[in-house]
Amino acid sequence: MYTKILPVSDLRRKTSDVIDMVREGSDAVYITQHGRPVVVLVDYMRYETLLAQVKALSGQVERPMPSEASATSYTTRLAGLHQSVWEDVDTDTYLQQERDAWEPSPNA
Repeated sequence: MYTKILPVSDLRRKTSDVIDMVREGSDAVYITQHGRPVVVLVDYMRYETLLAQVKALSGQVERPMPSEASATSYTTRLAGLHQSVWEDVDTDTYLQQERDAWEPSPNA
């Protein structure tokens, strides 16, 4: 498994390819906007497994939706979990290399 980082513009142009990449074994695909991570794509079964693990570890049964304040805090905590992926990464260089690696769209 591997982790991939893509700008949102590449996701727009190559959605099917990115979905195939996730299905074929990518651990996660980090989608960036303006050089910053905004969402992470994972395979559905991997997502369900992760949810089950979180519930098992927290002893969580079913809880109501969190308030907006606690959701923001939770989002911040989740973002912190993946900071190590971005440490020591020159995102501009990395994203340029990723753009260069994609073959031109037949519609372009």
